[in-house]
Amino acid sequence: MSSDGELSTTQPPSIGRYRILNILGRGAMGVVYLGYDEAIDRQVAIKTIHRGLLDGEGGQEWLERFRREVRAAGRCLHPNIVTVFEYGEVEGSPYIAMEYVQGRELRDYLKERQPLPLANAVAIIVQVLNALSHAHAQGVVHRDIKPANIIVLADGQVKVTDFGIARLDASSDLTQVGMMIGSPSYMAPEQFSDQHADRRADLYATGVVLFELLTGARPFSGRNASELMYQVLREPHQRLTRLNPALPTELDAVLDRALAKAPDQRFQEASEFIAALEGLKLVEREAAMDGSTVIRIAPVQTPEPPANPVPGWDATLLAQAEQFLIETLGPVARVLVRRTALQVTSPAELIEQLAAAIPNEQERLRFQRRMRVAMGGTATATATGLGSSVSRSQISGAMGAFDQATLETVRQHLTVYLGPIAKVLVKQIAGKTRSLEELYRQLAEQIPTAADRAAFLKKIPGQ
Repeated sequence: MSSDGELSTTQPPSIGRYRILNILGRGAMGVVYLGYDEAIDRQVAIKTIHRGLLDGEGGQEWLERFRREVRAAGRCLHPNIVTVFEYGEVEGSPYIAMEYVQGRELRDYLKERQPLPLANAVAIIVQVLNALSHAHAQGVVHRDIKPANIIVLADGQVKVTDFGIARLDASSDLTQVGMMIGSPSYMAPEQFSDQHADRRADLYATGVVLFELLTGARPFSGRNASELMYQVLREPHQRLTRLNPALPTELDAVLDRALAKAPDQRFQEASEFIAALEGLKLVEREAAMDGSTVIRIAPVQTPEPPANPVPGWDATLLAQAEQFLIETLGPVARVLVRRTALQVTSPAELIEQLAAAIPNEQERLRFQRRMRVAMGGTATATATGLGSSVSRSQISGAMGAFDQATLETVRQHLTVYLGPIAKVLVKQIAGKTRSLEELYRQLAEQIPTAADRAAFLKKIPGQ
C-alpha cells in the first residue's frame, strides 16, 4: 500500500487478509494479484482498481461500477462463472477476491487467426451460454463478452469472468450519457447507438465469438471504432461459410439470427441459442450421474499449420501469404494460396493474383506491401527455402547458352530481391534466352517494385 492509499503496482506485501504472492496482470482498470488466504489455505485472484479512476470528476461512478461487479458476480454461482469470494476496501482503495482460475484466455487460441475445430468451438460456446443463462436468470447482464473474458481450463471447462461492466437489470443505469461500455468488435448495434443493452446484447457478443472461433476472422472487418460502428449498424455481416467453406451451411442460419441487428430478431434467451446449436448435432453428449446431459469436450488445441504441399516454393513465403490473407479472407486463404502457387511461376505473379482476390483496395495495397517485406526477409534463407531440392546439376542441365558459374552469379543477384525462389526462376528462364542481357531483363520482370528492378538490371555485366 502506498502512502496516499493507492494499492502498489509493484507488489504490496498484503491486501486485506490476503498475502500477495505475485502480479497476474495489469489493465486499464487496475492490477490483478495472486493472493493467498492463510485462514483456509487457498490461493485467490485479487482485482484492484486504479486510484486515479476514483479521483476527480466521475470517480464515484467508477467506484460504483466496481462495487456493482461484486454484487453482480456474487449473485452468480455457476460452474462456468468465476466465483467472487469477497469485496473489501483498504484505505479507500477497493478490491475483489475471487476464484483463481488456472487456464488460458480464449483470445490466446485466436492469435494465429486460425479456426478451432468445430466441435471444440461449439462446446466452448455452449458453456458460455450456460453461464449467461444462469446470470440472466439472476438479472445480470455481462455486457462485455469477448475472448479475453472467457477462460479455458486444461480439461476443457470454460469460465466466464470480468463482470466489471455488468449491470443489474433492476438498478438504475449508472453509465453516463455518451459513455460507451463494451469492446467495439463484440458490441451489439444497440450498444453503439446508446440504447438499453439487455441479455440479447450478450447473446450477440457470443455470436461474434463463435463466428471468430469458426473462421479466425470477425463478422465485421472495420479497422477503427467509427468504421466498425457503421458496418455493425448498416451493413450485413460476412457469411460464415464463405470464410470457411468446410463448415455446414446450417450454421449460417444460426449466426444470422445471433447477429441480427434488431434485438427482437435474435435469440431471446441463451437456452434458445443452445438449442439451435444442439439441434445441429455438432457435438457429442453423454449422461451425467444426476441424469442430466453434458457436453463431452475434446481438448482445445491451437491448430497446427499444415505442411507445405506445393513443391518448388518457399514454405515460409507461402505461410506468410496465408497468414496475411487470413486476416481479410478467413480460412479460404489457405486454399487460395495453394491453388495460386500451382498456377504461377514467380513471386510477383503470386502477389498480384492473391491481391486481386481482396475486395478492399486499402487492404489489397497493405497485403502487397507486407508481402514485399516478407520476400525481403526470405532472402537470407538457405537450404530450407524454396528450391532447396533443386541441385546445381539440375540447373546446369537446363542452363542453355550459359555456364554454371554465370548462372550462379545471376542467382545470387536475383536472390537479393526474391529470396530462394531465384534458383528456380533462373533455371526456368535460362533455357529460353540466348543472351545474358535478355536473361537479366526477363528475370527483372519477376521483381515487384520498379526500384528493385532497376537495381537488379544494373548488375548486368558491362552495364
